[in-house]
This record gives sequence, C-alpha cells and structure tokens, in this order.
Amino acid sequence: MKRKSIPSHLMALCWLISIPLLGTLYVILNRQNVKAYSLVTDLDRHIPFIKIFIIPYVSWFLFILAALIYLCVKNRQVYYRTLVYFNIGLLICYGIYSVFQTHVPRPTLTGHDLLTNMVRSVYHLDEPYNCFPSTHVLTSYLILKGFQSAKNIPRPIRIGVSLMALLIMVSILFVKQHVLFDLIGGVAVVEVIYFLHRWSAARVKSIQLAWQHRNGTNKESVKSSKLV
Repeated sequence: MKRKSIPSHLMALCWLISIPLLGTLYVILNRQNVKAYSLVTDLDRHIPFIKIFIIPYVSWFLFILAALIYLCVKNRQVYYRTLVYFNIGLLICYGIYSVFQTHVPRPTLTGHDLLTNMVRSVYHLDEPYNCFPSTHVLTSYLILKGFQSAKNIPRPIRIGVSLMALLIMVSILFVKQHVLFDLIGGVAVVEVIYFLHRWSAARVKSIQLAWQHRNGTNKESVKSSKLV
C-alpha cells in the first residue's frame, strides 16, 4: 500500500471540523423545548450509580479523536466511511431530539472527592436531555465497527479499541447520564446506517449489471441483424 504524505493526512483530518460544527445543534437542542419523556425502566432503577465510570465517560472525546486520527493514517477508506457515518448518525440523533425529547433523572450527589466532583461537573455542563439515542454510544460503536473492519490494523489494537468503546458505552448507565433504551437506540442507529449502505450498494450493483446485460443484449442483436 502506498504511504500517504503528511500534507495528505492533514487535508483528510480537516474534515473532522464537521463534528464540532454539528455539535452546535446539540447545544441548541440540549434543553426542554418540547415535552420530555422518560424511558427509565425497572432494570435501569436497579443499575447502581458507580462514580468511577466517569473516567471512561469523560475520556470519550479524546478516544474518538485519537481513534479517527489513527484510522486516517492507517486506513483512509475506513476513516472516510466512519466519518461520513458519524455525521449521518449525529444528524439522525439531533433530528430525533428535536421532535422526541427525553429526560433522565439524576441521583443526588454527596461528597466532594475527585470522582464525585467530575460527575458534578458533567451534570452541570450537560443538561439531562438529548438522551435517546445516546451519541456516546453511537460514536463509540461506530469506532468499534470501523476498527474491526480495518484488517490492516494489528489485532491487539483492534481489540483494545473495541474494549474501550464498550467501556464507554456502558459507562453512560453507571454515571446515570442515560438509560438502557438510549444505549440500544445508539447501536440501532449505527446498524440501520450500515444496513442502508449495504442495501443501496447492492441496488446500485444490480442496476449496473442489468444495464450491462441490456447493452450486451442490444449489441448482440445489432450484430445478428447485420449478419442477416
């Protein structure tokens, strides 16, 4: 495989600006503009609040950034595909937030140790809306699938990235930022995007084959008519 130059990497990485640009929509929607629904289940009520999970939760941004940069360097095709899916997924989530807003109740925090203060800061900076589907799950799952599909990346790295993505995905439940339906929704959005891509690619290929077959048939007909 031909190595990409540093300017080529930098040009490709410029497209990452699309993520914070779309993030402005999250900020606008992160309040109760419409009726907010609760998707809390009995199972969610039995999931304990475990403050140490705030560490993988807040590491999400650096994890996503580092993973995308690594993909850009190691597998440009997977990088672009993941980034496109990333933006499509965010737009789907923001569209849902605009018409179906949910609210997640948060526990009362006691104590002023480092982990509790980290949770308190997250609660302060992020309103308890924009929950279903979870963008933490959406983006982490996209990274997981992207790395698993990039076979030129060493297996230990693919496993490590996948484990970190899974840890971030479950952390949303233990820090009470989301509920189970939010996690399921984030995974579902990714799977729908992948399915639609496969379906559309198969349709395009089918149309191309039909067109080629038709043209081939027409050419054979013309040849036959000339021989008569």
